[in-house]
Amino acid sequence: MPKVIIFAGANGTGKSTLANSALEKNTIYINADAIKVKDNKSSIEAGKKALLLTGSCIDKEKDFSFETTMSGLTLLNNFKLLKKAEYHIVIFYLFVYPVELLVERIKERVKKGGHDVELKDIVRRYYRSAHHFWNIYKNYSSEWAIINNNESRYRNIAVGDKEKFEVIDDREFSIFQEVTKNAKKQKK
Repeated sequence: MPKVIIFAGANGTGKSTLANSALEKNTIYINADAIKVKDNKSSIEAGKKALLLTGSCIDKEKDFSFETTMSGLTLLNNFKLLKKAEYHIVIFYLFVYPVELLVERIKERVKKGGHDVELKDIVRRYYRSAHHFWNIYKNYSSEWAIINNNESRYRNIAVGDKEKFEVIDDREFSIFQEVTKNAKKQKK
């Protein structure tokens, strides 16, 4: 059974950092931000290329990994293809709060030469990301974890699989749930 590991979360949550420390050296890792820099593409072009690379891995039933904000529904077709190809789907959803902390992290990243994200996009993606993970994407997974990355070490908030889930930190999980509910208010 092929396997895909997905690092998800809003901009600035630390997806690339976790992926770089957790993945084995030769793992295929698809990252639209890296494609943008390497290939000198726009964000839209890099995102399209990342989707094509993901689709190619699925077609060839390769093990691979990718990162995503999950703030949109563009990935939904690939999730359906992953399910159809009987992939073992693992999602590590990184969660940070409040959204202002992400804004500060992205400012720091830019100072170090990293890519910027507009404030309105940070805020919009923050709420939509949590909402889409919880209400849509996790339902396609074989196993998942919501991981707090507010501090210098990762902490599990909740873990689950197709059948059930366990809340590890009630307080943090209630904050996460509040963010998922507030996504509808952000659409206005």
